[in-house]
Amino acid sequence: MFALESPILARLAADPALTGWTVRSSAAETTRRPMPAVEVQCEGADITDARNTAVAVGVTWGVQLVVQYSATAFAELDAAFAAVVVTLHNWAPGTHGGRAWQRLQLQQVQRETTDQGLIAYSLIFKTSARYDGQP
Repeated sequence: MFALESPILARLAADPALTGWTVRSSAAETTRRPMPAVEVQCEGADITDARNTAVAVGVTWGVQLVVQYSATAFAELDAAFAAVVVTLHNWAPGTHGGRAWQRLQLQQVQRETTDQGLIAYSLIFKTSARYDGQP
């Protein structure tokens, strides 16, 4: 399920509407200072079906948009929000980590707590894939 991070990051980094935004992994050991930023992280998973020898795992991916407080903060967030939705909603990532992943679907948007001087919102996307167990 973690194999989706790289294609999500690559897709966001290639979006010309996000030029000027730092696109990074939440797992990367790097400075968090460059702003504005798009940060991708796996939020977790649930089991959508577990029958017989296979299990369907529904994975949620968060795309956090972070900007500094300013008179234009919401305009920056709005433009990035639209770009992320266009780039990821209903996108089929294909096969990664040996699994065929379903299309990403935007599930939720929420404000995040941040360091002083920053404002952040997360877009939560969900996808799923089949994992085979023992026969």
